[in-house]
Amino acid sequence: MIIGIDLGTTFSLGSKLGLDGRPILVPDASDQDYFATPSVVHLADRSAIVGNMAEDLIAQNPELPVQRFFKRNFGTPKPVSYDRNQQPWYPETLGALILKKIKNDFEHFDPTEITGAVITVPAHFTDNQRKCVLNAGALADLPILGLVEEPVAAALHYTVVNKVLDKIVLVYDLGGGTFDSTLLSMDGNGTYVLAKEGITDLGGKEFDEKIGEYILHQFHKIKGRELELNAINLLQLRKISEEVKIELSMPQASIIRKTIILGDSVIEIIFNRKTFESSIQHAIDQTIESTLRCIKGASLKPTDVNTILLVGGSSMIPYVRERLKEIFTAPNQQLMYHEPMKAVAFGASIYGAQISGSAELYNIPPEFMGITGYNIGIKTIDPESRTIQYDTLIRKNLPLPVKATRTYYTSSANQTHIELEVYQYDNEKSAIHFIGKVNIGPIHNNRVNYPIEVSITNTEDGVVLITAFDPNTGQEIEQSFGVDDELDNYLTKQKRLIDSTIINNIV
Repeated sequence: MIIGIDLGTTFSLGSKLGLDGRPILVPDASDQDYFATPSVVHLADRSAIVGNMAEDLIAQNPELPVQRFFKRNFGTPKPVSYDRNQQPWYPETLGALILKKIKNDFEHFDPTEITGAVITVPAHFTDNQRKCVLNAGALADLPILGLVEEPVAAALHYTVVNKVLDKIVLVYDLGGGTFDSTLLSMDGNGTYVLAKEGITDLGGKEFDEKIGEYILHQFHKIKGRELELNAINLLQLRKISEEVKIELSMPQASIIRKTIILGDSVIEIIFNRKTFESSIQHAIDQTIESTLRCIKGASLKPTDVNTILLVGGSSMIPYVRERLKEIFTAPNQQLMYHEPMKAVAFGASIYGAQISGSAELYNIPPEFMGITGYNIGIKTIDPESRTIQYDTLIRKNLPLPVKATRTYYTSSANQTHIELEVYQYDNEKSAIHFIGKVNIGPIHNNRVNYPIEVSITNTEDGVVLITAFDPNTGQEIEQSFGVDDELDNYLTKQKRLIDSTIINNIV
């Protein structure tokens, strides 16, 4: 059985292809009425409560510590939590708990052995973030087939279900914690990514916080005092904010009146959609700018797009659709919702069929081509100005996989190693993402200006690999990049921790 998992910031889902080739969601093993797993973890004594069970537990005892939104910390090599035994928990270790819980859902739903798994990632995830997801999959004992980007997965599902041919499709994916815009071309042979952009820390979480700020302001205005922000009140505030956002997203809900219980107080607040829209305008502006950069990155114009797919729970906010209609004004353009909460999980299982070679069994177009999300280069120092520069080996929006080679030289006669720093970036003036250091050597024929060929590969999963060769001997030179003894020890310890943790009381 090949499975697809949408590992989301706020909710995660699993899917598999049915006998007819259409993807189906897999229900929660403890409650068949639930199909989405909240990405929430409570760490107890050598056990963890994950998903809906964690939400139920927190509702009974709001002071229990829980971890949310840890996906935003993927790629950050720091613990995000400590359990009662003071064991550190890293983002990928918490992600592994979510994956193990969903893996158990699959095994409960269908006893067929899991032979491959595809996990989704935001399109703009860096190399470090993607490797973090792969580590989470390994910690959860999942046989990983590959990674697929969330908007790509949504587009795959749309293509297969609707038999889309010869279309330019833009996916506007605004989820609980991240935003992606991806431009794709569809034909009878497959799906081809043309360009992509994204924002890591923008999503429904920020919109909930804007509503929460408004509620706190109204509380102070009505009661004449600040609300005490203890665990119980914060839980109530978070839930009320989510409810208000959803209600304001209903087609006819321009104004809603809501009685709210916060702590020992009951207040009535009027929420105005226009006020809400004003509070999130800057965030939506950012997504629009990202979308336009995406289209421009493919050397196209908004009028060249045939279909705009709105994906992710926050894309259902009416203001989003209104803003997009201002850009996509051509009469033949379709602006449509496509399974906003499910399409990414559905597409993950479709991608699994593609890369496992079973696409034709389900009449799925077999070809897929992704692209690089960033420029990839080596940090250098200009010898004259002594300023930092980046020697770009791989450029953004190239078809994957892609490989580039550059020759570097030793600077002294006794130099036995070359150390290079590798970075990802949109451009040298934007955010620069450090990938890691590559240490090449020993170089046995060491002398001044001895050449070493360094090759960087960006794989189908968007992961960066490095090799080094001696062009004089034709032999590969030993090098370390991203994996060293410290990381090996860390992963071993985290695997031991995961294996000894009972999840949702299932032994």
